[in-house]
Amino acid sequence: MVNSFQLIVIVAIILVIFLFVKLRYVKHKTSWVILLVLALLLYIGYVASTAGYDVNLKSYEGSKTAMKLYLVWIGNTFSNLKSLTGQVTKLDWKTNTSEIKEKVIPG
Repeated sequence: MVNSFQLIVIVAIILVIFLFVKLRYVKHKTSWVILLVLALLLYIGYVASTAGYDVNLKSYEGSKTAMKLYLVWIGNTFSNLKSLTGQVTKLDWKTNTSEIKEKVIPG
């Protein structure tokens, strides 16, 4: 669950990036939007990976534990993407026009 401090950090990041977006040209807006999405994904990933663990970020050991949890989470994400890609390549992607016609034009 997101606490108030995390919500404030997320809102601050969004406001700062949108401030820069308003000050730049159109080609820079795309870059800032991509950076915003990446920053939010990384932050949400960090929060999700350390959720349920009592991590004290004020100590060295707590920070080390949080970083290990995050890196293992990222590693598992890449492993899951590799598995998903392998399963997608095994699917039959050929179109079957007779099935499509039966679904679109009944009877």
